[in-house]
Amino acid sequence: MFTALLIASLVAPSTAVPASATVADLQADFEAAVACRQIDRRKVWKGEIAYYIQSYVYEGDAAASADRAEVADAVLPEDNSAETVKEFEEACATAGAAAGSHAQR
Repeated sequence: MFTALLIASLVAPSTAVPASATVADLQADFEAAVACRQIDRRKVWKGEIAYYIQSYVYEGDAAASADRAEVADAVLPEDNSAETVKEFEEACATAGAAAGSHAQR
């Protein structure tokens, strides 16, 4: 089953996605990503291309009935501040050793 992925960064416009990374590339990267420690009670994953963070779902939103873990925003390191990237690096510091992949949640 394919998961939904919203391609966006936290602070950069959507045009900032590198030319070499397509939506298909990011989707495949998300599906193979490794689970990390949560940030602000939102699930986080680390892929080869980007970090991913569980999207916010608001009360009354049509997507609220969907599995919240299946919708995420891409966080591209080159499009975010050093402080933001550091927060994701710290959340994922033990991801390779301690966590399973996204698909094995």
